[in-house]
Amino acid sequence: MGVLLDTSFLLDLLRSKPAAVTKARDLDKRDDTLILATPVLYEVATGFVYARSRSEEAAFQSFASKYLILPFDEASARRAAEIRAEFLRLGKAKPEVDVMIAGMASAAGHSLVSGDRDLHQIGKAFAMTVEGY
Repeated sequence: MGVLLDTSFLLDLLRSKPAAVTKARDLDKRDDTLILATPVLYEVATGFVYARSRSEEAAFQSFASKYLILPFDEASARRAAEIRAEFLRLGKAKPEVDVMIAGMASAAGHSLVSGDRDLHQIGKAFAMTVEGY
């Protein structure tokens, strides 16, 4: 099992926010594999491309190359669909990329590090480990 790092955590870490830096240090001390999901790469890259910040994009690519990259696969898609459908039934739709990230973590049995309220709510509803910072 590993620890999937969410977009909110990565951005806070890249911005050197103290809580994220402390969490990153704690994660480095653990034996868990640290993972980036392809939807996280998509979210972060979109911001850099939109801002036309090639230097930040290149820095992020270098940063991301240090982690295991997990693709959004069939098992992830099925689990994400279950999560999304349940929240739609409750009238509490969650952002699709968050649902994809949660589906990936849940399908593979990984925990998730996030500062995103929606992901914490998904974790609580689906008995997933979502670590804050």
